[in-house]
Amino acid sequence: MSKITVINNTSSNNNNEILNQVFKLRNETFKQRLGWDVNSEDGMEKDNFDKLNVSHIAMTDNNDCVIGCWRALPTQGQYMLKNIFPQLLQGEPAPLHKDVWEISRFTIRKGDGEKGTSLVNSSTATLVKSFFYFAKEKEIKHYVLVTTVACERILRLLGVKTRRMGTGKSLQVGIERSVALWVDVDENVRILN
Repeated sequence: MSKITVINNTSSNNNNEILNQVFKLRNETFKQRLGWDVNSEDGMEKDNFDKLNVSHIAMTDNNDCVIGCWRALPTQGQYMLKNIFPQLLQGEPAPLHKDVWEISRFTIRKGDGEKGTSLVNSSTATLVKSFFYFAKEKEIKHYVLVTTVACERILRLLGVKTRRMGTGKSLQVGIERSVALWVDVDENVRILN
């Protein structure tokens, strides 16, 4: 049974080990497996956004090992879509509102999770559901995210309703076709059931 843990500036210090595992999993995924040009030190991937008013959401297995994670950041300050990938907005203004947050650094450890009843494994489904539990807790109405076209398909398979931002075209970002997505939380509440 997976457990979801939220780590932010108000979390207790006993979550430091889980947070370090999050950074290690991000290194495995984004630096080693995908070959992204990201900062990595001592086997941990971190960036300047991790120093802001950020929440890290970690999914752990029965042994308290992190098998999945994502990061949530309010759009009232700096965030990846606005500051790193504005070209994906394709003319749409970058959101700057307290009830709009960004999802970034979503990953599942390769090979973890049992096949669910669909084409997507149960760990991925559980981690995606955590988007909406977190939104309910923080009174988030909308999410934005930069993702690959392949991950966009996974979200669709899980029933997440999204809208491509701007003109809706995918653009080449590094080695991947990528898009900026808008997610209305209220339209996706059924995913929790």
